[in-house]
Amino acid sequence: MAKTFIYKTVNQAHINELFKLEPLLQRYLNINTPITFRLMPDHYKCLIHSIISQQLNSAAVDAIWNKLVFSFKKLKPKIMQKATVEQLTGIGLTETKAKLIVKLTKDICNNILSLKKLEKKSNSEIIEILTKYEGIGEWTVNMLLIFTYYRNDVLPTNDKGVRDGLDILYEGRAMSRDNFVNLHKFLGNHATMFTICLWYIKNNHG
Repeated sequence: MAKTFIYKTVNQAHINELFKLEPLLQRYLNINTPITFRLMPDHYKCLIHSIISQQLNSAAVDAIWNKLVFSFKKLKPKIMQKATVEQLTGIGLTETKAKLIVKLTKDICNNILSLKKLEKKSNSEIIEILTKYEGIGEWTVNMLLIFTYYRNDVLPTNDKGVRDGLDILYEGRAMSRDNFVNLHKFLGNHATMFTICLWYIKNNHG
């Protein structure tokens, strides 16, 4: 049975490249301490997990996720299409999230939406398609881009962990929307690793 989560360690070569781009990272990243993160290879599971994670802390997300797994065993569209809004709200989801999951699952089962085919599209195209669903914003799609599509150029500027990490890294200096855009462009294909490092900084130095 495929694992829901796969744990990876950031390659030291990536860290060294980030040090060249942003030397301030060396204050918070110890080269002797590996930075681990988890991926979700299954497109559907990752999208559902990201929806659950909206505006919730990790403990709440884990609690709801575990109830979902307990209730439906295998989180696959063909199984989840039997889920009702009432069942999903009963395990802790808001009505908005429950309706969204029901709608997404129905569209996947009816071949209206293919998360596998989306993988071939650009980041902006994927964002445009998925944010048409009420309840999915850019943050949710960015989590899918990072954890399932493995895109290396993602900097989710509306992520609280990223903002907290930047606040620590830059000692409280405010960043405008333009600053974020410029930083994203500057980082290029190192943006996702920079994001993971910011999460590490927030969790370990916040």
